[in-house]
Amino acid sequence: MNVLMTETSTQNKPLLRQPSFLRHAVSMALLFALVLGIVGVNPVRQTLAPMDLLLSYPGWDNAGIDSPLVNLERSDALDHRLPNWREFRRELREGHIPLWNPLHQLGAAGIQASIYEGLSIPFLVYALTPNEAMGYTFAILANYLLAAFGAYFLMFFMFRNRVAAIFGAMVFAFCGFNIAWAHWPHLTTSALIPWVLASQLRYWQTGRLSWALGFTLSVALMALAGFPFVALLGGISSLMLGIVVLAVELRSTGVNQTMVRRAIGLGCAGIAGAFLALPGLLEVKGILDTTDLSIRTGGTIFTPYDIVNMFGFDFSNHLGVERTFSAGIPAAVLTLLALYFIFRKPNLFAVFGLLLAIFTMATAFGAAPASLVRLIPTFDYNGWNRVTLLFGLSAAILSSYSIDCILPTKFEQTYRLHIVILICLLQSINLGYSFRQFNARPDIETFFPDTPSISYVLSKILPGQSVVADESFLFSGSLSNYRLPELFAHGFRTDAQKQIATDIVPSHEVSYTASMFQCSDINFSSRDIVYAAVRFILGKEGCTSAVYETVGTDQRPTAALNSGALQGDLLIDKPFSATNAQVLFGTYDQDYAPSALTLDLYKDGSLVAHAEIPPEAVRNNQFATFGFSQDVPLVAGTYRYVISMTKPDSQKPLSAWAFETVAGATYQIGSKVFPGMPIIKIVEKIGLPQNFSIASVEPGISVIENHSVSGSGYYVNGLSGQPEADFGPVRLATYRPDDLTVDYSGAVHGWVVFPIRTNKYWRATLDGRPVELDKFLDFFPAVEVNGPGKIRFYYDSSHLLKTLELCLAGFAASVILLIALTGRTSRPRTGTG
Repeated sequence: MNVLMTETSTQNKPLLRQPSFLRHAVSMALLFALVLGIVGVNPVRQTLAPMDLLLSYPGWDNAGIDSPLVNLERSDALDHRLPNWREFRRELREGHIPLWNPLHQLGAAGIQASIYEGLSIPFLVYALTPNEAMGYTFAILANYLLAAFGAYFLMFFMFRNRVAAIFGAMVFAFCGFNIAWAHWPHLTTSALIPWVLASQLRYWQTGRLSWALGFTLSVALMALAGFPFVALLGGISSLMLGIVVLAVELRSTGVNQTMVRRAIGLGCAGIAGAFLALPGLLEVKGILDTTDLSIRTGGTIFTPYDIVNMFGFDFSNHLGVERTFSAGIPAAVLTLLALYFIFRKPNLFAVFGLLLAIFTMATAFGAAPASLVRLIPTFDYNGWNRVTLLFGLSAAILSSYSIDCILPTKFEQTYRLHIVILICLLQSINLGYSFRQFNARPDIETFFPDTPSISYVLSKILPGQSVVADESFLFSGSLSNYRLPELFAHGFRTDAQKQIATDIVPSHEVSYTASMFQCSDINFSSRDIVYAAVRFILGKEGCTSAVYETVGTDQRPTAALNSGALQGDLLIDKPFSATNAQVLFGTYDQDYAPSALTLDLYKDGSLVAHAEIPPEAVRNNQFATFGFSQDVPLVAGTYRYVISMTKPDSQKPLSAWAFETVAGATYQIGSKVFPGMPIIKIVEKIGLPQNFSIASVEPGISVIENHSVSGSGYYVNGLSGQPEADFGPVRLATYRPDDLTVDYSGAVHGWVVFPIRTNKYWRATLDGRPVELDKFLDFFPAVEVNGPGKIRFYYDSSHLLKTLELCLAGFAASVILLIALTGRTSRPRTGTG
């Protein structure tokens, strides 16, 4: 190790000949084909957007389109990324810069906030493609191609071996982290890390200004890519690489002028990149400054023993997005083999890859004391298991090094080349299988289809009004894809916003940033529903609530209903009017049940309720709803239920899920009796206040309209307490998302409120004169009035221009210093291995 570290310098190393552009072009073309093959999508007929998840929810049952569900963990693309991207794209195509997004939680900073990826390369690809579904596919492909090409150059600059570089590029681009987080900004940020490292290394090797500027651009794009914690991991990788090559140079040549100039030059280039990204990062800081992050804590879900999953066991066990990190079985074997080669033939870049692996073990796999890990900036409120990204980078470097050691540059031993080609083929097949386990490729026509309820609401809703949707429409925020603002959309929330949301739906949170709830969870008597101008509520038909449900322990499937009807007793302890009954079924991974089903409810031998549902209404491991033709009044007492298949002779089985233990209860299938009770709910419609009405636009879904919300803005006589919101005297005159005008026709003192989320950059004028902008509920913008007037609310973007001017000045100063430092530094000859 010491000998090699002394003799190997990354600067001024004479090489054989100038690299061949044609060879690089062939390598890149091969890598391009491998990426397309691993993803395996036909962009003309398919899309990579996770519409399989969208269409698995009842809100889209009447869209007339079906798609097999591949993965449940793709909701963020549907309730966060795509709603923002679609709004930015619409605004840009209409000729406006989307500095304010009215759809995100009733209003948020627009494209300039890097957290929404609007300043990223994949969004640019998406925005420029005429067909949205195709554009999203190209955006995902762009990320993988960026990751692959960047990793290729990094591996080539390290080992001068194109075959090894192609293999390492595949490994990094499709490592488990990047496959699992395909629809998050995690991948958008991760894809740029190899470019940061490659340009950093190449500048150190050559001293060329072009590579320093490449480092600047890569740093800026990585910082703007949308996920700061992954960008931090890129920064840590860059720092580690810098320390390794600097240490080798010091041992090899000692301190010299070229080394000092290039080290300072890299610093200037990095600072220049930071200045380019600073306006977007400051917008993110403004969002986080109004958010309570104390609930987020650092930590990892892994133990050191979980490293065995590097062989792909995570895929066979479906451990999920947060636990997936395998980079493929061939890559794992070559990574371990690299430890042997490092011992026999030390290499500084292989040592760098080993250091990345050690850092990953210390953090992601919990090998280091937690108190020490928390000293790293931002690790106290981010999941450490996401550091497994660096395992992918480490595996790429170490596996490339193994191939470089196995495969001589001149290919003197042909059998070794054949072995390596076989390994590459196995690796691409492994990665393609892994990609398909996580990412669906539904037909292109599945891209956000319209439904009768969505079309109905779109035809009636006005600017400033909002909607709430229950769990029938996936996580809250999914309907924002249709330009329907949702108060509960995915994202960080201010304390004032949390109070409003909690008053409307007390149990809305399923995570720190996401919401999902039932229609029956909504507090329809909340004043905040009116204050937030929630005009429509979309949910399951009738907006029902479970009045009776079985409770027990140890769930298991019943015997197949093919052998006989499922029947047993239910004890109802209070009277109510039943709308439907819901039963949890298992279809054994079939799309639907093999037969239609009937449910009969008896009281003292007399039939009191009957319902039949088609096979399509029964899905695997989901509740099937038996809707009664009319509400059924049930009194307290014992009822007999009978659930039957209309075609029990079907070759495919169907079971219900049951609690194994329910206080001595039993159920019967055919002639056999079993302990326990099926998982059953009986529900009734909830009562609505008089100002709400229900429109049944399509089967299974109800659209509830709030008639108290009749306009776009309203008048209140005070900013405290619970004043009455009067929409009558306020009329919307002009509207743009970031600039709108309302006319107030009232004659009394009070405040005019426009129900959007505001921040410190919103301003107001009254009859053309600037006035102070107040806040109602510490959330909505309000202007004090004493009589009729014209009120303008607008988003003041002048702070962006000032910040941009300052950052451009800092960028220019850094680049000028970089040019001065680069000067006429001698360039070493470069070549190929």
